[in-house]
Amino acid sequence: MTTYYNQEEIRIAMKGLAKNCLKDCLRDNKPSEDFINLIKHNFLAKFVYYNKLDRSVEIGVEESSVSSTYPEIKIFVYNLTSGIDWLEKSFKTGKTNLEFYGKLLNRRRSFFKNAEVIIV
Repeated sequence: MTTYYNQEEIRIAMKGLAKNCLKDCLRDNKPSEDFINLIKHNFLAKFVYYNKLDRSVEIGVEESSVSSTYPEIKIFVYNLTSGIDWLEKSFKTGKTNLEFYGKLLNRRRSFFKNAEVIIV
């Protein structure tokens, strides 16, 4: 099975998906696998940690440095109760990114779960 998306469909659907993931995370006090994968993809993160006490996500991003023998990880912290603007700003529009988003959207739809994604 194949699903076809255009860039605008993905943009609108991903906004809704991000809001649903945030709402689910705050309700369950635990981020879903899709939410973690989305954050890791958008930020090229090495790790994502959900802090239950202050309801925030901590995102570890590797900063490359030629002079260092060990990777340096920079931590970004976003409070989830203040909204999802930080995640919406991280969406990318490249073809491989759009295909990733399409696959993420398909996982939410049981009928299209393993469908190939084509961007038109």
